Amino acid sequence: MSPRSPETHESGSYKISRDARIAEGERERLAILARLRDPFSIAVFERIGIRDGWSCLEVGGGSGLLARWLAERVAPSGSVLSTDVDLRFHVPARGNLEVRQHDITRDPLPADHFDLVHARAVLQHLARRTEALDRMIAAARPGGWIVAEDGDFRAMEEQERPPHFAAVSDAMTRMALGMRAWDRYFGRRLLALFQARGLEEVVAEGHVWTMRGGSDGAEWYVKAMEYAVPGLVAGALVSREQAEGALREARSPDFAILSPLAVIARGRKPA
Repeated sequence: MSPRSPETHESGSYKISRDARIAEGERERLAILARLRDPFSIAVFERIGIRDGWSCLEVGGGSGLLARWLAERVAPSGSVLSTDVDLRFHVPARGNLEVRQHDITRDPLPADHFDLVHARAVLQHLARRTEALDRMIAAARPGGWIVAEDGDFRAMEEQERPPHFAAVSDAMTRMALGMRAWDRYFGRRLLALFQARGLEEVVAEGHVWTMRGGSDGAEWYVKAMEYAVPGLVAGALVSREQAEGALREARSPDFAILSPLAVIARGRKPA
């Protein structure tokens, strides 16, 4: 859900740098995000009645840990297709879990096929995000569910923050916005987008947590900051003192700020 240090992808999405150190940091960050956010995604899946036999599509699977949970949940007769433009961090395909390199903005998917189509922290990073949402809806079967999760960073940006952390965080945002079409407020738009597309039983929920220093609640973001810092300093966007101070502040036990608003929207394709 955070700004990162990506390589631009042809679709207007991104891939993580080939640098081994950055890639390992992204692997760790994705695992943290799974621990932090999977319980909320799973709670929505259970409310909509996921069960054995469902066919599911996970868009932008990341670590693949949520896709693996889905595969276990819909077994033995269901199946899961998990896709991403970059599969280096994804758990391997196994049993009823298929893993495929795929760009949601341009690569084909079967139409009217899946009982559940889900994307978390994907659409906000795409230049053609509404087109990608339309492709997700087209892939769902009539009566199937579409679930999308994206962030809204306004509350995080506007609250009082430690000074070095604020300077580096704001510089990260400027850098990310300059590199790609990231919409850091996209989460708030999901409800209206779902309704405008004629989905039924549309519900949107939001969640904010405490980003406390040293916890998963902060480290999902601080790891992104850690790997952005060299580029920020080299580009004179922040000073070395600010960069070192920001990481020190964010990993202090006294650090506690509000997270971005994480919005989960769900709706059903008309039967």
